[in-house]
Amino acid sequence: MVKRGYELVRYGVVGLLCFALGLALPAGLHEYAHVNYLVAFAVSFVLICVVGYFLNAHFTFAIRKPDLSGATRYTLVNLVSLALNLLALKLLVENAHLWYLGATVLLAAVNAPIGFVVHRLISYRIAQEGQVTDIAP
Repeated sequence: MVKRGYELVRYGVVGLLCFALGLALPAGLHEYAHVNYLVAFAVSFVLICVVGYFLNAHFTFAIRKPDLSGATRYTLVNLVSLALNLLALKLLVENAHLWYLGATVLLAAVNAPIGFVVHRLISYRIAQEGQVTDIAP
């Protein structure tokens, strides 16, 4: 149980780093390279998925050999999460009349533990303490 607590803290650290990069990359691409903001967001999202996958594999879950199938699962989980969060954000702002930044923080707080569990079980397939069920060939 303590190990999962440390994993959750490390997952949070990776999440904060990816959050910061996810703000800096599109801003830099849009403001300095004059890339369309939607394209800049898409590029940032893909890069953050890659960075997040490898950082979480090595730093959070201590997986020595991350594999392509795990990276694919990680990306699919993030795409589903992105779609759900966009919908939730729209509902919170337009229907519940929350300030968009407040709604964003609320969603981040809700998503951190859910994302940890989902990535642990799906992206990295860690079923039991220290057991990886999907090992790279």
